[in-house]
Amino acid sequence: MSKSSDTERPVLDDVSRPSEEHLIEQVAWACRILARQGYEDLTLGHVSARGADDRMMYIKRKGVALGEVTREDILAFDLEGDLADAPHNMHLEAVLHTEVYKRRPDVRCVIHGHPPYATAFSATTASFEFLTHDGVLFIDGLTTYDGVPELIINAQQGREVAEALGGGSALLLRNHGVLVAERSIAWTVLTGVLLEKSIQLQSIASTLGPLSPIPQQQVERIHAGKYQDGFAEEYWDAWVRELRRNGGAFEMPEEGVR
Repeated sequence: MSKSSDTERPVLDDVSRPSEEHLIEQVAWACRILARQGYEDLTLGHVSARGADDRMMYIKRKGVALGEVTREDILAFDLEGDLADAPHNMHLEAVLHTEVYKRRPDVRCVIHGHPPYATAFSATTASFEFLTHDGVLFIDGLTTYDGVPELIINAQQGREVAEALGGGSALLLRNHGVLVAERSIAWTVLTGVLLEKSIQLQSIASTLGPLSPIPQQQVERIHAGKYQDGFAEEYWDAWVRELRRNGGAFEMPEEGVR
């Protein structure tokens, strides 16, 4: 759906695997960005990243809101371990992350959240339409997990969700929320943000008149031009700057400081 990045950035680099400390910082930034982009929901929702060794997972702990996550709120968990032995402050639905990582070696980051428009959309039988450039990111369409609408807390449920995601980047969890998985933290956050934004715009458009989707051949051209290598990091940097300008960078390293 989206393209990888090869542009050197001070905030994220997809090509060289980041250090553990750097990766933990990026997970904290991702949580804060998502909080500003419609994903804040009490202390619910979580972001994780796969470690450079492909074995460790770094994930937001439970008990804190996305917008207040610091580096100290990120837990490390061995993907070869048993979640029954996870720390007491691990999110109950961490299996959503571990099962995707086990099935998809290409995935470096996973988001689960309850953004209002996408969550509401998951509770309908409406079809996703290509109405805007934001929606064009999902050129292969959206899939839905139609299993249980309750918490996903056991391995079998987690495997079912991972199978429903397949090779895609975004999954609607029926009557529940969303799951997003991509090749880097920046691309995963961008995908999560545009998933919510595109469904929000479809909701607005549907109140104004009959929908007029973008023709499929134009969808392909727009996708090729708009979602190129490096774009996700450009948007990521802008989000981080916005957080720094507006008080959202508390307890985070100063710019240029590691």
